[in-house]
Amino acid sequence: MRTKFGLILMICAILVISACGNNPTSSDSAKQDESVNAAGETVKDEPSKEATTEPAKEEPKEEPKEEPKEEPKEEPKEASNKPGEKFTLGDWEVVLDSFEFDQKVSADMFSSSADEGNKFLILNYTVTNNGKEAKDFTSIIGGVNMKAIFKEEYEYNYTVTMIDGDLGTGSIKPLATKSGFVVIEVPDGVADSKESLVIKLEDQDKAQITLR
Repeated sequence: MRTKFGLILMICAILVISACGNNPTSSDSAKQDESVNAAGETVKDEPSKEATTEPAKEEPKEEPKEEPKEEPKEEPKEASNKPGEKFTLGDWEVVLDSFEFDQKVSADMFSSSADEGNKFLILNYTVTNNGKEAKDFTSIIGGVNMKAIFKEEYEYNYTVTMIDGDLGTGSIKPLATKSGFVVIEVPDGVADSKESLVIKLEDQDKAQITLR
């Protein structure tokens, strides 16, 4: 009887020990989160970063800014005048008193003749220098740019004759007034024609004189 009871106790003890051996302890659970690397060091398994990484937010694209358009530069205004009318051209006050065509221009004992087949367009001006410095109305270099335009397409530039009275031969003092001439050599066909002929003048401003 005692022998059977003793066997029963031993069986119960074995079952209890087996049950304890199968239940993992807290330390065993902790060990499951660790692994051993090649150097024999214990490394904790980190949770995968892929699961926690959020997609990068796209920043709004900036639209290209429109550059301000450059406004076209205004050309100097061109006043249209007739012989005898007074007008302003930069620092100059100008009047074309009269004009004529001739084969030559002369003063005292000196004269200058146009080439064969040409004539001089002689422009008689009265000009006032309203600037603060003495300067030439026309000259070989500088001064007012002047030319004759025939039928709106043929151009002829002025010529300095070096004769007394030519407005290209001497400077005019500030606030002084001087009368003189400017000559433009043109073909006989231009002088004899009835087609349009205008004088274009340009300094700081532009102006024109309609001859016909």
